[in-house]
Amino acid sequence: MVAILHALYQVLRTMARLCPRFFLPMGISLFMAMPVMSQVVPAADGNGKVTIRVYRANLKQVIRLIEQQTGLTFAISTTALDNAPPISLQVKDAPLEQVLGKMFAYTNYAYEIRNKQIIVYPQTSSPLLSRSIRGSTNHAEAVTVSGVVTDGEHVLAGVSVREKGTRNGASTNGNGYFKLEVGSGAAVLQFSLIGYIPQEVVLKDRKNLAVVLQGDTKVLNDLVIIGYDLQNRANITGAIARVEGKRLKSRPVSNVLAALQGTAPGLLVTRSNGQPGKEGFNIQIRGLSSVNNSEPFVLIDGAVGSLTLLNPEDIESVSVLKDAAAVSIYGPLAAGGAVLVTTKRAKAGKLSVEYGSLAGVERPINLPKRLHAWEEAEQLNVAAANAGLPPFWSPEQLVLLKDPAINAIRLPDGRFEYYGDLNQLQALTRSSSTTQKHNITVKGGSERHQYLLSVGHFARMGLFRIGPDNTSRTNVRFNMNNQLSSHLSLESGLTYVQNHTVSPSWPVDGNYGMLNYLYQAPSNIPVFVPGTEKYTGIFNPYAVLKDGGKRDEMTRYASGVFTLKAEHLLPGLTLKAVYSPQWQQYDDRLARRTIPLWNGDWLVRNLYRPNSLKDTRLTTVQHNLQLLADYELPVAADDHLHLLGGYSLDSYSHELTTYRATQVSPTELTKLRIADRQRATQTGYTGSGFLSSYFARFNWNHDERYLLEANLVAAHLETFGGMQNPTDRWRFFPSIAAGWRINNERWFKEAMPFVDELKLRASWGQVGSFNRYARLNDYQYRENLYYQQELPLEAYLRNNRYMPGASSWEKITSVNAGIDIGLFRSRLNVTLDMFLKRNNNMQVLVQNAYVPGLLPATYNTAVLRSKGWELNVGWRDRKGAFNYWVNANIFDDNNKILRNDGPMRYQAGLNSGLEGYPYNSLFGYRANGYFQQAGEVAMHAFQSDKTGAGDIRYVDVNGDGRINTGANTASDHGDLVYLGSPDPRYVYGFDAGFTYKGFDFAIFFQGVGRRKLLIPPVYSLPFTDSWRQPWDIQQDYWRPDNPQAAFPRPYAGYNMNQEPSSHWLMNAAYIRLKNLQLGYTFKFGRPKSWIEQLRIYFSGQDLWEVNRMKIRYYDPEQNGINGYEYPFFRSFTIGVNANF
Repeated sequence: MVAILHALYQVLRTMARLCPRFFLPMGISLFMAMPVMSQVVPAADGNGKVTIRVYRANLKQVIRLIEQQTGLTFAISTTALDNAPPISLQVKDAPLEQVLGKMFAYTNYAYEIRNKQIIVYPQTSSPLLSRSIRGSTNHAEAVTVSGVVTDGEHVLAGVSVREKGTRNGASTNGNGYFKLEVGSGAAVLQFSLIGYIPQEVVLKDRKNLAVVLQGDTKVLNDLVIIGYDLQNRANITGAIARVEGKRLKSRPVSNVLAALQGTAPGLLVTRSNGQPGKEGFNIQIRGLSSVNNSEPFVLIDGAVGSLTLLNPEDIESVSVLKDAAAVSIYGPLAAGGAVLVTTKRAKAGKLSVEYGSLAGVERPINLPKRLHAWEEAEQLNVAAANAGLPPFWSPEQLVLLKDPAINAIRLPDGRFEYYGDLNQLQALTRSSSTTQKHNITVKGGSERHQYLLSVGHFARMGLFRIGPDNTSRTNVRFNMNNQLSSHLSLESGLTYVQNHTVSPSWPVDGNYGMLNYLYQAPSNIPVFVPGTEKYTGIFNPYAVLKDGGKRDEMTRYASGVFTLKAEHLLPGLTLKAVYSPQWQQYDDRLARRTIPLWNGDWLVRNLYRPNSLKDTRLTTVQHNLQLLADYELPVAADDHLHLLGGYSLDSYSHELTTYRATQVSPTELTKLRIADRQRATQTGYTGSGFLSSYFARFNWNHDERYLLEANLVAAHLETFGGMQNPTDRWRFFPSIAAGWRINNERWFKEAMPFVDELKLRASWGQVGSFNRYARLNDYQYRENLYYQQELPLEAYLRNNRYMPGASSWEKITSVNAGIDIGLFRSRLNVTLDMFLKRNNNMQVLVQNAYVPGLLPATYNTAVLRSKGWELNVGWRDRKGAFNYWVNANIFDDNNKILRNDGPMRYQAGLNSGLEGYPYNSLFGYRANGYFQQAGEVAMHAFQSDKTGAGDIRYVDVNGDGRINTGANTASDHGDLVYLGSPDPRYVYGFDAGFTYKGFDFAIFFQGVGRRKLLIPPVYSLPFTDSWRQPWDIQQDYWRPDNPQAAFPRPYAGYNMNQEPSSHWLMNAAYIRLKNLQLGYTFKFGRPKSWIEQLRIYFSGQDLWEVNRMKIRYYDPEQNGINGYEYPFFRSFTIGVNANF
């Protein structure tokens, strides 16, 4: 109660000072004159214990807290108070000496504790921050000791150095150096620093020491970023995981998503292929929340950002917010969770430069092994015989195919028969390509102004030997901190990113992609017509790569984050304003040049006829404004209240414009020159809107035992075209969470002293979801530039959908229960969570039956449920100079569509949104081996008139005597059965490592425990088209002497073997060695050395894997839609990090 009155007194006194004419006549001054009592815990000297929890607090506030808790008073100049930098401390019952050492570590001031007074004075009057109290030593035997204190890698400033049994002590300076006069050569020095285990060193007549302090895992990394705030890890009640930036460094990966894969439970990062710049990364937190918007909300330094455009070397830490209690304060923006990234910022100190570089080679994984031309021909004849067709190749032709001296024979009509043996996959792809990454960071500054400039560049070559196939990214980031006054600070961050990807003009993946042809095209056909430079075939990858044009994609991104903070205008009050403008422009230019394909003198076809150019530009502009008030209110000695309130405004606009031109001159394909105005068109889409929200958070902490948090958000959404129901634009999203820190109960401490942390957590909350881009295609801008006789037409805007007003917010309810355990001085840490999410009104597309011709409209008519669990176990310890760690995490998520009023069609293969099944579900026929004899076919349910011995036998599930899909409905889907889901289950990660006397080693595995993959069988069978040739593994096909073969009998053309079935269902569980690093650090301790340290290391990515894929040329990580995906790569790189 006393604390509440004191806080109220401070508020009223400040308001009266600002507006005396209003408050004084009302007699407020009488109330302000009331005495306010405060609790003081007396302490006679520097051995007192203090508890302080502040973030970027003013020095005056920290001094006031220390005076109240110790009974000591400060003697300090006004200049020292005004020039002191902000202070962040999170300590409980910490020695006063440690706290004072931390407070003045990066200042030009030292201190002495004398006669119940803490005297603060300029450092120059007491060299090297020494605060030796000479009255307590025997000068007859006194010796001077000096040395450096480090953590094994970096120097430590602000370390308290004290002669045991005396008040004689010093602190290390910014270079970790100390100097102290002690009583004798047998003295014992005590070294202590917040976040490190105290250490005692017996001098034994030594005068120069090198001391290494071991990090105390119980207090390191205490602060964790949460929504709009920082919070002590021990007091967090929501489900939040933290990933240190150093775990993402020095890895040969294209972006942050690749580095985050497997690092935190509940964080699912997938990729579909290895094409440079087009890896198809997808990120989810705890699986699916909505089919419309399940990607997490990403904030970088408090502003909306993109992980794909972020430089991994710039990251300080990543917080993953998983349950509704953690993310509800973001309202509808975080329906899929949130990822909060903090980038590196400068600290006060001298100018320093860090340079990092890695370079190496990458080798493709799982490229199919092609057969020789005559082997393909022999198997094609078998397929023809099975289909009742005559042989495609005669015995004489087979002999010619095997003759290396004969490549082609010219026919009388001028065409050629080809008898070569060309492996185009081997000829056009590299066995290894290159990757490189460079990063330079410059930082420094004074106590009041600090800056950091980071410039990074990443480049990667692709698979193809010729033509366009590469990507590059350049990142520039500039962060600056400015302490404008004792109360006011400004943090600024500027970012520019340029991402450039160049790829072939023809699609690489898919059923008719370029890799399809390279993987399966006949080996007998050459690239050129013999004796000419004319291209051959029905499709020619070499011609497309060399002369077919290219696809040029460029993304430019610029943003700024400006945070103005006013602290301690009143005790415990912090005001903050954050403004972030962002601009992003994506340009996609597809230029295609006509390629004639010949057979001798005969023109077979023209690829890309006529020359064409398609130029697409998507421009997005976004503005974000946040106004925050943060109030820390110490209600009583054991009770603390924390209040946060604020307002957020997020506005956006996007514009998509596409230009198409044909009959473009080949020499002008790099420019938009419309040669044929009658065929030049422009189309475009546009959209804009804003989301505003008011939010509040309440935290209550009683004696570090009982924790309570409540959040409430009121969100208002306005989109282009308007919300369907204007009264539905506002929504409220509440959440509540509670925690019990059992380890702080007195009875528990006495019973189990080895348990450092035992916390139970529970939360309930709601978040909203509304796809802001759902109506991007609803309004279409179209303009025919010229038509017929160059008569211009007026541009027009067309609404593609009829929206009857039935679509509204989605509201997702989340429940979470968890336990945090820390044992043995927090060396062993365990976190277990169980969660349940339910989306009761998910939007799905429903066709309007009354207005034919319109696109389907969205209605809130589906229910989605997701549930699962997470487990993280970590051990970290240090034995002398040997520091090691082991960490493992695993999580599972299982979703189900409980209701769907939209259209549902059961089909063989991948299905989405079927009621009663996971959102992504695989259906197909149940296979029962092969037919071994023709008689078995006659006795079995009818499959097709082409079925014979060696074909897959399907189970007649419904017993109607026919194998089919019925009416493709829920009540009648014939013999189709549920085969599983392609969604990953039991996703895990494991990492371990150590450091020892300059050596460092780290290893990281990632994997999936359960996943089903059903790649369409058309990709897995040869001869379904005449040009699809077999691989080496497809020689293991059914024959009477090979009845248990991996593949059914070859068949020229279509038959039932191509239907999705359990025969083609693959176990896509895997474990993969994602990264391995081994390095050594050279340290240069000479004071005048221009280089501080140099690390040389090896870093490998995707080095090894184990899986049970039935067809080994498929990768378990690919999406399962296409069989011919761009391969993944193994990366082998050498790197160097240097600090100057």
